[in-house]
Amino acid sequence: MKSEFITETLALVEQSIRAKVFIDVEKSKIELKDLSTKGDWKSLKESICAFLNTDGGIIICGIRERDRQYSFTGFDRNNESNLIALHLECFQNDNDNFIDLSEYIYFDYYDFLDGQVAIIAVYPLSDENKYLKFNENYYERKLSQDKLIPASKLQLQKEYKIEIEYAKELAKVGDATIDDLSLDKINYYINLLNKEIRNETLKANLEQSIPFLIKQHFYREKNVSTLGMLVCGDDPFHFLGSRVEVNCYYDTRFDIGKDKKIFRNDVINLMEDTFRYIWGNIKVNRTIREGGKSEPEYPEKLIRETINNALAHRDYTIDNFVTVTIEPNQYIEIKNPGTFKEKIKLVHTDSEIAIRRLIPGIPESKNPKLASLLKVFDKIESQGRGMASLVNEALNNEIDLPTYEIKDGIISLKINSGKLVDESIDNWLHGFEHYIISKLQAEITFEHKAVLAYFYKSEMVNKQRLYTILLTESNNHFIVIDSLKKSGLIIEHPASSEENPVYVLDRVLMKIDFTEEFITLLGTNYVYNDNVAKEVLNLVYRFSKFNTISLKASDITPEVYRKIFGKEIIGKKHESLGRKIRKICEQLWKKNIFIKGNKNDYTFNFDYKQ
Repeated sequence: MKSEFITETLALVEQSIRAKVFIDVEKSKIELKDLSTKGDWKSLKESICAFLNTDGGIIICGIRERDRQYSFTGFDRNNESNLIALHLECFQNDNDNFIDLSEYIYFDYYDFLDGQVAIIAVYPLSDENKYLKFNENYYERKLSQDKLIPASKLQLQKEYKIEIEYAKELAKVGDATIDDLSLDKINYYINLLNKEIRNETLKANLEQSIPFLIKQHFYREKNVSTLGMLVCGDDPFHFLGSRVEVNCYYDTRFDIGKDKKIFRNDVINLMEDTFRYIWGNIKVNRTIREGGKSEPEYPEKLIRETINNALAHRDYTIDNFVTVTIEPNQYIEIKNPGTFKEKIKLVHTDSEIAIRRLIPGIPESKNPKLASLLKVFDKIESQGRGMASLVNEALNNEIDLPTYEIKDGIISLKINSGKLVDESIDNWLHGFEHYIISKLQAEITFEHKAVLAYFYKSEMVNKQRLYTILLTESNNHFIVIDSLKKSGLIIEHPASSEENPVYVLDRVLMKIDFTEEFITLLGTNYVYNDNVAKEVLNLVYRFSKFNTISLKASDITPEVYRKIFGKEIIGKKHESLGRKIRKICEQLWKKNIFIKGNKNDYTFNFDYKQ
C-alpha cells in the first residue's frame, strides 16, 4: 500500500520536525493520531467513522501535533490487533449490527525518521450503506474536524435508503452474459483501484474475474447488472441504448448542427469523451484577465465535475440520451433525463417574492453503487457537493449564476459564462452604495458584492420559473451572510425554515423603478415621458437618494443603453443615445427637476414643487 500522496505528506511532517517550522498537513482527508495514550484510540475511531460517512481519508498513526509542533512518537506493533479489530468490532449500522469493513479500511507501515508510522486508508461508504455509528454517535468530516451528524440529516438518509432499496442499477440487463463484458475494461478498473491503495490482481480471463465482478455488483446470479454493463460492457450501447449516449452540439445560433458529435460508450469513456468535446470548443473562447493572463472561459475542474455528475446520477431507467450544448460566450447547457425529488425542490410562489431553489446536500443519487465506484478513482463528488462547486465558482466570480430548468422529465443545467459580479451588478450596487455602507457600518467587500449579486440574480431568474441553488450559511459563506443579515440587507423569506433558511434582499435594494414617487412629485404628466427619459430619471433619482452622488450625462448613457438595448454596444446607436440623454438632462434641469453642478453633473431635486 504505497501512495505518493502519503509519501509527500510524511516528507512535509519530517521537514517541519527537522526545521522546527510548522507546516500544517491536516486537511479534510488527512488526520494525525498519536496513539501513545488510551484516549487516542477513541479519537481514532471517531475519525474513521467520520471518514467512512463522508469522503474517506488517510490517518497517520504515530505522530503527535500539539501547539503547532509535531513530535514523532512512532507506532507500537504490539497494538496491531487493535487496528485489525477496526474491520469488525467498532462500527454499527442503524440496526446496531457491527459491519465488516475489510473492503473500506486498509493498513500499512511506512518508515519514518528512526522508526515507523502506521497508515490507515479509509474509503467512503457507498451511499446505501451510510451512515455508521461509533459508540452510538454518527460522525462526519467537516474540513479538518470530526462533527456529529445532525438528527435531521440522519433521517433524510434513512428515507433515502428506503427509496433505493431496489436500486435499478443492479437490475438484470436483457440477455447479456459474462461474455458481453470486456476483460480489458475490467482490468483497467482494477488498475484504477490499485492506484488508490487497494490490492486486486489483474484477471487472465472472464471466468477468473467472476468473484471480483460479483463483489463489485457487476454480475449477479449469472446475470450482468446495469452497473456492470455501464462500467465494463464490451458494447454497452447494444444492451442499454440511449442510456449510454451523449449528444454534443456547438451552437452558433446560425447552424446548431455545424459541429455535432454523438458518443456511445461505457460511462467512464463517456465522461472523458464529453469533457474533451467541451474543452476543445471552449478553449478557443478565452477571456483576458489580470493584466493579460489568458484563462479558459470556464474552470476545468468544474466542467469535469459537472459532466461526471450528470452521467453518474442520471436516471438509467429512462431510455434517453444526455444532451450537451455549447453556445459560445453564453453558456454550457446539460440536459439530463429525469427530475429531482420533491424534497430537494423548495418552491414558494404564494408570496410577492417567488422562490424556486434547490437544496444541496440531500442524498439524491439514483445509482449509489455507481456513484461510490466513481468516487474511488476521483471521477465524481456527491451530488450535493457538485451543487456546492457551482455555487463556489459563481461566488469566486469564475462563472455567472448557474440555473436549472425542470420540465417534461428533463433536468437542464445552464452554466452561464461571464461573471456573477459583472458590470450591471457593479452599477446596481454603486447606485445604492451609501445606503449599503450605512447599513453595514463598514466598507463593501467583494464577498458582500458576490453574495448580494447571488441573491439578486436568483430572485430575477426564479420569476422566470428557473431554479437556483439555495445559498445558506452552510455553503461556507456564514460570515458574509451573517453580517448582511444583521445589517438588514438580507431578510428571511416566508419559505425559510430552521433547517433551510431562505434569504432575499432588503426590498429597498430591489427598487429600481420609482414611478410612484415620480407621479407624486411630477404629476401624471410623467407617464407621457418616453423610455429613455424615464430611465434617466430613475437612475439619477437612485444615485441621488441612495448614494448621494451626482452623475454626468456620460455616466448615465452606458447604463441606460444596457437597460434598453442590451450588452452589445453599437457605436452610432450609443452616440445618438448620448446626445439625446444630454438634451433630456438639460431639459430636466431647466424645469428644476434636476440640480446641475459645476462639472455639468446632475442630482435629483427632492424639494421640487410643481
